[in-house]
Amino acid sequence: MPEPFDIQTDYNNTEFTPGDTLSGTLTWNLPGGTESIALRLFWFTSGRGSQDIESVDELTWPISPTRLQGHEKFSFTLPTEPYSFSGKIISLTWALEAVAMPEETSTKKEFTLTPNGQEIVLPSITEPKAKKQKSKWFQPNR
Repeated sequence: MPEPFDIQTDYNNTEFTPGDTLSGTLTWNLPGGTESIALRLFWFTSGRGSQDIESVDELTWPISPTRLQGHEKFSFTLPTEPYSFSGKIISLTWALEAVAMPEETSTKKEFTLTPNGQEIVLPSITEPKAKKQKSKWFQPNR
């Protein structure tokens, strides 16, 4: 069975900077019973701890029984933050998600949002070796 959605960004771009316009085409091939489609712009965290998710914007299209296959152009103006980053403990990822309602069949397309469009990779933090320091309170006899 083919995927229910195909999310294509213009020029297949997946690297963006704050304030950019993310545009493209959403194509669908859905089963009967679908009432609407939502395309969500959101970010989420993954890694250790609990996951955070925030929806930033959403477009919706009503679907009739004669419109189970089709396509629509979309456009979002990207916010100024938060930036995409990857770390050993936690990562933050931006994505578009197309969802068919009420079944909630979905497809997700991830992208990067940073000041230069390149993903920020956080370096590992290592514990510095403790230096042996002389106590300022103890002065050996001279």
